[in-house]
Amino acid sequence: MFKVFEFILSFFSAGMKQKIMAAIQEKLLGKSGDGGSDDSPLGSLMKQFQEKGLGNIFNSWVGAGKNQAISPEEVQAGVGAEKMQEMSQKTGLSVSDLAKELSKYLPTVIDKMTPNGKLPGK
Repeated sequence: MFKVFEFILSFFSAGMKQKIMAAIQEKLLGKSGDGGSDDSPLGSLMKQFQEKGLGNIFNSWVGAGKNQAISPEEVQAGVGAEKMQEMSQKTGLSVSDLAKELSKYLPTVIDKMTPNGKLPGK
């Protein structure tokens, strides 16, 4: 799991990379960082995106095939204001800057976490 994050976040400075990796790991995916069932952090994140009408985008990241792009505004809607604020505080980035970065890298993170086209453990 950390290898995926390290690759994606290699574009950031070392300090910022660690902060973003820790924020994604802790706030979006849970401390263990594994996906799994629908009640896992990854399953919960998928459900949040579905509830906001963004399920087709999230599903493209999980499934085999091309990942659909997502806008920073859609990231904020899918992740939720509270988690975005928590991640903003953890990384030191503004919510809007964090959303921009997540819109670039979250599709790849989810794609790499689901190499068989489904949530791990399903």
